[in-house]
Amino acid sequence: MVQTIDPVSANMRLAQLLGESDLTAPAAAAPVAADNELFRPAKVTLSGNPFDDLLAKAIESLNGVSRSEALANQTIERYIKGQADLQEVMVAQSKSTVMAQLAVTTVNAAVTTFKEVTQMQI
Repeated sequence: MVQTIDPVSANMRLAQLLGESDLTAPAAAAPVAADNELFRPAKVTLSGNPFDDLLAKAIESLNGVSRSEALANQTIERYIKGQADLQEVMVAQSKSTVMAQLAVTTVNAAVTTFKEVTQMQI
């Protein structure tokens, strides 16, 4: 008798892709689960000053990009040692690349907006 398999919900699949689920992590890849903590942003406390809060969040986001790059480098080193699969390396590298591209685009947009605001006549 053939059993049907329920489709995986979109939220569950997204969580798996982001490394937030232990369902796909094999026992041998336990160090990866600890490394995925690098992708989670730290909590930024709000000071009440909107500019300070925005700047603190921007700095934490850039630190997250740096952490993702470090994770990608660690995954490459583990691959060289034979402790990681090529798929893990490619996913970590892709996440790092996308995060870096988004950060560059955001910074460029912020600089352009700042220039426009400073050139406005009052």
